[in-house]
Amino acid sequence: MTAPISNEYINITADKSSSTNSRNEKLRMRKTVKINSESSFDSKKSLESQEEEEKPKRSLLQIFLILFACVCAGFVFGWCLEKSRVFEPNSIRQQMIFKRWIMLKVFLTAVAVGQIVLIVLSLLPWTKDKFSTALKAYYCGFQNKSILTSAIGAFVLGSGMTICGACPGMVLSQVGTWTGNAYMTLLGALTGALIYGLFAPWIVKFTKPKKPLEHHLIHEQFNINYIALALPMAILLGVAVGLMEHFIPWREDYSSETTEGKNIFQYKIWPPYVCGILIGLLQAILVLFVNDTMGGSSSYVTIVSQWVVTENLQKKFPYLASARLGVANWWQVLYVCSAIIGALSSAAASDTLSSTPGVHKAAAYFGGFIMLIGARFASGCTSGHGLSGMGVLAWLSFVAVPFMFGGGIATAFIFKKCDILIPTELN
Repeated sequence: MTAPISNEYINITADKSSSTNSRNEKLRMRKTVKINSESSFDSKKSLESQEEEEKPKRSLLQIFLILFACVCAGFVFGWCLEKSRVFEPNSIRQQMIFKRWIMLKVFLTAVAVGQIVLIVLSLLPWTKDKFSTALKAYYCGFQNKSILTSAIGAFVLGSGMTICGACPGMVLSQVGTWTGNAYMTLLGALTGALIYGLFAPWIVKFTKPKKPLEHHLIHEQFNINYIALALPMAILLGVAVGLMEHFIPWREDYSSETTEGKNIFQYKIWPPYVCGILIGLLQAILVLFVNDTMGGSSSYVTIVSQWVVTENLQKKFPYLASARLGVANWWQVLYVCSAIIGALSSAAASDTLSSTPGVHKAAAYFGGFIMLIGARFASGCTSGHGLSGMGVLAWLSFVAVPFMFGGGIATAFIFKKCDILIPTELN
């Protein structure tokens, strides 16, 4: 579903006419409200935390249900990545040179189904408020992002994806299947998240637009209903997947693979569009339980921020401090970590654990590093900008996704020219 910022403080002082109690009243009524707007750190997190303060405090049961829903969604996500084989570094690299179409089929199907889910949620009386809240939680992360930062960050993200053969939401699935050198990709991604977090205030200071976008969503820009644009787009994406499947049947991408097994859960491969449908349906769980949409890269920031515990450290590194605690931060960590279990379970069921070759250790680490730097710079990754941003019709996502694929394609053709495209390393 996953930028620099500066903390602003609003002092609310009550004017009292009574001279004797004036000072005490002022001290009692003065509140300092800390606002982590996107102009300093992830305003998405700040908006969610502010909303949580305004709402009645969640009970332990409610928190448990939210986190349990995230675990279930993450498990299904990891299972589908493994069953579609889209998690393989070779699938990503071969997609970028248009030799294998698994990634695009899964991606476009998930976007289309996710949009249909969001359309339904936007129309039903008992879910449309949650849909609206999820939209706000999504686009408030763009308050200090421009077209330029989204384009550059996404291009770097795409290049990193080709280098390491993964994306932020896919790395932990590779870890679960014990893909060659996946742990190095994870380490590189965590390092990238940490480096970005350390320098976030300065990055935002020098990159935030002088004039932020007035409307972050396309349908709001043109003052029309969400369904009027989302439904035609979902249909077109479905047609595109159908045409790809007609001219390039999915079995051709698995020439040396097999779908045999005692039951469907033991199959080594599921059709990519089936996995895409299941991934798209996960948007319903996240919107209904978390009031958010699918993402992945923000979880890395939460993980690497746990050392920012003192008041002094939190003042020095406010971006990391804002990502350290709270359900609004930790749900995504549980989601992506549960993908490890989902991918592991799927691979174990089909007896494919540790059979997927990965990229060289240096490529895995460096690719993971710049992949997360790019994702945080663009304020979104393949899941955040691709599955969710395009799904909710966010302007900057329609900039980021083409540049993401552009960076991946350019890097892949360079690798092909250098004859280093095919991953060969096993653990």
